[in-house]
Formats: sequence, structure tokens, C-alpha cells
Amino acid sequence: MFRGFRLHLLALILAATVCAFAVVFRVSRVAQVQPPAVSTPAPSDDEITPRSSSTPAASPTEGQVAAARSQATDRGKYREGLVGTVQRLNPLFTQLNPVDQDITSLIFQGLFATDEYGSPVLDLAEKLTISGDKLEYVLELRQDINWQDGVAFGADDVIYTMSLLSDPDYAAYSPSAEFWRSVETQKLGDHLVRFRLAQPLASFTRLLTIGILPEHALRGTTVSLLAKHPFNLSPIGTGAYQLGELRADPSGKVSAILLQLSPVYEARREAQNSHQLRELLFNLYANADDAIRAYRRSEIDVLANIGSREDLLSLPGSRLHTSIDSTVQILIFNWEEPAFADRRMRRALALGLNQMALVEAHLAGEALYADSPLIPGMPVYQSNGFWSAHDPALAASLVEAVSSATSDAGDSDDPEGEGAPTAAFSLLVEDTASLTGLAFDMAAQWRAIGLAVEVAAVMPDQLMKRLRAGEFDAAIVSQRIGGEPDVYRFWHPAQSIKGQNYGSAAEDEIAALLDSARRANNGVARHQMYQQFQEIFAEKAIAIPLYYPLYTMVVRDSIDGVRLGVIGKASDRFRGISSWRFATSAS
Repeated sequence: MFRGFRLHLLALILAATVCAFAVVFRVSRVAQVQPPAVSTPAPSDDEITPRSSSTPAASPTEGQVAAARSQATDRGKYREGLVGTVQRLNPLFTQLNPVDQDITSLIFQGLFATDEYGSPVLDLAEKLTISGDKLEYVLELRQDINWQDGVAFGADDVIYTMSLLSDPDYAAYSPSAEFWRSVETQKLGDHLVRFRLAQPLASFTRLLTIGILPEHALRGTTVSLLAKHPFNLSPIGTGAYQLGELRADPSGKVSAILLQLSPVYEARREAQNSHQLRELLFNLYANADDAIRAYRRSEIDVLANIGSREDLLSLPGSRLHTSIDSTVQILIFNWEEPAFADRRMRRALALGLNQMALVEAHLAGEALYADSPLIPGMPVYQSNGFWSAHDPALAASLVEAVSSATSDAGDSDDPEGEGAPTAAFSLLVEDTASLTGLAFDMAAQWRAIGLAVEVAAVMPDQLMKRLRAGEFDAAIVSQRIGGEPDVYRFWHPAQSIKGQNYGSAAEDEIAALLDSARRANNGVARHQMYQQFQEIFAEKAIAIPLYYPLYTMVVRDSIDGVRLGVIGKASDRFRGISSWRFATSAS
């Protein structure tokens, strides 16, 4: 009975087959042109924008898709967030920009480096000979070093770098130019260099940690030309990592720097079985909040001293590594003011403060109470109990004694009382929440011992202007000590004009010790001199150490092997990068 419908049935089957084939073909075409699916983390609450159900979701832009693809590709790299911009990847200019200093430290090497204790050790040099008068340093250079472009490293590179450091034009970029102009440098052979100093300087080898530049790539380039040379964004060093890529945002501004393990470096004997992190990606952010949000979105895996310690502690799946930043926040006096030239008044101010309680109240978790003008972790550091001896009664009696002596002197020698020190002064401080709060509480404790204190909170540029002009009574300043205990620039009378002895502190015993210590190559003798310096500093209350800021590095659990030693400068955190690795359990 179906025989009459046979042709119709065959036509129907054929039509259904063609239709099915067309559907399958269209689906496959759609699948080919769809952008690949990208897994992205859920946005935080402050990134969610309410959207009306009647409004269709916007399609991702090409830039968003490219960024997502890039993030997926970058997951196999070490990824750190930095705050700031790239200017010059050149060791001669790193003091001008923290981001440059971080990146440059991985690309370039100096004749010396520093170990985990902050002490100088040989790097591009392999042997050091110092003359008996401590004025000549002869360095034998390593002969197995090549630049990242394959050219051999040698004495010509050292001579060229030193010629730039001693160029008068370098003074526009670094205060160290004046020192380098006093150093004579001579090539004795292809891998032999001699330095001659104008006077002994025990910390000279530390100064030789500055990165060496390739003479063959920059021959004839002066400091003025080098400051704007293309080399600054296409550097060639001898370090473990070389520049792989500079990434730019849509405006053309550098947004990320990719470093890659140098094949030339890998050929060295010390590179065997080290440096498991082959690619380092540094993403740049405008501020700490942006960097922390990027960490929460898993765009980066490391943040170093960015944001508050409280913020960093809240980051999930991470470990915190902490060291003391080689900085001391310290209260200095203007010794040109008669009141502060009297040791009793300086001691009264120290004894009238409960520094431990003040630091805990205003900087809990961000800093440690200071008990020396030098940094814990230094071999020469020693604490002194005077700085924690809070004794308001003794402080008040010292203030009264100074005031009585001043009144007596005024009655006999100065009937008008002009020039006599008073029990009132101003405390200069940078206008930040933590520092102004600290300063006001310090003033309150000093009022309790009979002093009248005003707090003058100013912006950073005004603070420096007034410090350099000596326009202050007392001030809270930050002293960057670094890894070297030579604090001559802060406390020697000769540094009151060109150095950082802003208060013109003048103590003969301190000056003599600092002079001797910076000339002493004998480690034991130098050690004893700096310990004696710290004892006299406390006995005569030259200034009041307040606190040591902490250096905090947060690292995701996917990275192992990170250890922080002495942090003389921020880039010292990379000192042990040859042992860093991805955790075996990490995907």
C-alpha cells in the first residue's frame, strides 16, 4: 500500500539529510569564528557594575580579549607587580627611579655584589689586592664573562663606566659624582684595573657594586648623551636576565617588562642547576591599590613593600617574608638652637618619650622600635637600653635644671633675656597620617615634662627645603643607612652643608670615631669603633632613634625558595633569585 508513496518517501529522506548537513555545517562555522573561552576570576565587590536585565551584555573588546589571552600565557612566568614607570634601565641612573633599580639589578652586575648579610663580595672581579696605605685597589677581572650580546667583558668596560661616573655632568644625576672625580682609574691589562683613592675609605668595595656598562655598545657616549640614549630601553648587561620585551598600553606607555634568562649567562659555571625561573614578568601599576587588586585577580603572584602590611596579610594563598628595611626614622635637633646644644635638654626629650608605646600605637606591624642609629642585622649593631628608659620625672628635672641655668645666665649676662633658650619649640614632620599622629602624641608627652611644643606638618618638598636651609628646631627625618654602617654623611660636622647633617650636629668624639672608622680596613678595629659610636650617641643623646620600617614581600604559595636577608636597597630582595622556583604542587 506504500508503493505509491515510495518516491515521496525517498525525497523526504534526502531533504532531511541535506537539512541536517546544513545545520551541522553552520554550527561548525560558528564554532570556528567564536573567540576562545577564557577563564577569568570573579570580580571583587567594588568591580561589579549593576546591569538592567533588559540591557544586553556588552561584547568583549579586542583589547580585553588580548589581555585575557596574555594573562593566560603569562601564568607560567614569575609575575610581580611594581608601582611606577620605567624611565632608564641603566645602573648609572637607578637612584632616580625605584622601578628602574629593581629591573636593572637583574640585568647588570658590578665588580662586587652584597651577600645576605649586606657585606660586599667579589662578582665581576675575582681577586682584590689593597696596598698598605689603603689607597690603591687592584682588581683582577673574571675572564669567563661575556655580555649578553656575546662580546667579552674586560677592563675597557670598567674604565669606560668609571669615566662616566667621574664626568662633571654626572653631578646632575647623582651626588656621588663628586666622590668619583677624586678616584683615579687605570687599566693595567685586559683584565686588570687599578683604583687610587685620595684618602682611605673602608666602604669603597661597596661602592663598586654599581653596575658596569658595555664600552663596545656605548663607545664615545657621554653622560649627557647617555641620559637620553636608546640603550636605556634596550640594555645589554652581564647579569642573569636580559630584556625580552617591553609591553605598552593603548596610550603607548610601558605597562609591563618581560625579562628572560640569558643564554650567555647560562653557559657560566655558577649557572648550572640554578635559576629555575626562566621568565620574569613585571606589571606596572599607578598606585598600591591597583597593584593589590591585580594580585587578588591573580594577575600577579608577588608584591614587594607595596601597600600596608595589614593589606598584604589579608591576601589569600600567600606567605609574607619580612626584613628590616635599612632605614631609621629619627628625631634630629637643630644644634644652632641654644636649647638643643645642651646635652641635658636632649636627654630630657629622649627620657620624656615612651617610644615603644608610640610606635605600637601608630605603626603596629609596620615598624619596630629603634634602639640605635644603626640597623639590626648589621654585624656592628648593638642596642642601648637608654632609648627605652622612659623616665618622665627625671626628664622634668632636667628641663627644670636647664631652665634655671638659663634664667641665671640671663639675669647676669643678658638682662633682656635675648638669645636664651626657652621651653618651647616646633617639631617639623612630613604631612602623613602616621607621622603627624606620632608627632602630636610626642608633643603631648613632652608637655607633661614642662615643654611647649608645636607640630609643623608640611609636604615632602617643603620638608626638604626647610631641612637644607636649617629652618627648624627639631624634625623627624628618614635616614637611609643601607647595608654599610658608615654614617659619616649624617653625623660628621663636615657634612652640615653638603651632606645630610641637617641639624649641624657637632660632637668631637663622634666626629673622630667616624673619621677613623671609614679609614679602617681592619674589620675588628672598625667594628669596635662603630660600637663605641653607638654608645656615645646614646650617652650624649645626639638624636632620638624612633623606629625601623619593615620591608614586607608577599609571595603566592606557588613560588618557593624566597628568603630575605639584609635589605640595603629594595632590589636586594632578588639576591637569592637563583634558588627561587615554582612549587612542585603548583599547577
